[in-house]
Amino acid sequence: MDYHTPSATKVKVTASLDKELVHTINNFLKTSKIRSRSQFIEDILRKWHNEQKKQDLEKQIEAYYLAQSDKERKEDRQWTEITTKSAQQLWKD
Repeated sequence: MDYHTPSATKVKVTASLDKELVHTINNFLKTSKIRSRSQFIEDILRKWHNEQKKQDLEKQIEAYYLAQSDKERKEDRQWTEITTKSAQQLWKD
């Protein structure tokens, strides 16, 4: 899956970074398949953004389960038992 966007849709951004950090990035890029600092930073930010989306989803799932009534929790446990037994039976076959 290609996560890189065409350069026509990119926006130039300027940032000031610690000298040692830039040195570390440059050393990494010498042995990496990544072509440039810009690509490296974009990849890192994309990973961070995906992690943020994952955390948001986890919070939504947690809120869903915390909002369940006792009856809903009981039903959920019953469905879990049913699907677990079903999966175990399928794996045996």
